[in-house]
Amino acid sequence: MSLTVGGLVGSGVYALFIGLWAPVLLTIALTLVADFDPREKRLTFVLFFSLFSAIFQPTAAWICLIILVSWLLWEFGALGGADVKLLIATTLVIGNPAVLIPISVVGGVQGVIASLQKKREIPFVASIFCGTLLFVVYLYFSCFLGKV
Repeated sequence: MSLTVGGLVGSGVYALFIGLWAPVLLTIALTLVADFDPREKRLTFVLFFSLFSAIFQPTAAWICLIILVSWLLWEFGALGGADVKLLIATTLVIGNPAVLIPISVVGGVQGVIASLQKKREIPFVASIFCGTLLFVVYLYFSCFLGKV
């Protein structure tokens, strides 16, 4: 747990330095309301904070949406807490919503392999790492070859 929380805090500090204050505040707000009961109250706060973030920093609206969707996936049990923290940290550091494309593709491949092995639960951490690595390597070589 300390590894994922440390990564989330570090990515939040980095995001603040590059000017992504609204997604960082949204992440903090989501962390604080995660234990509110009942669920309706929690979801109301989450939607309010998400709208606030998107309105006051519209350039980061897509990043805020990714953070919101990641948190909702955890809220409804589709992803584990460590996976969500890693997704949010990745989104804050990369700062580009397109990073989800290779993560999703690698996750789909991992899901097919797990399905063939008849596994019901799979850790998404490997998909997040490999998809992010593919995205960064693609950006590096695109810039290196002068295509971006």
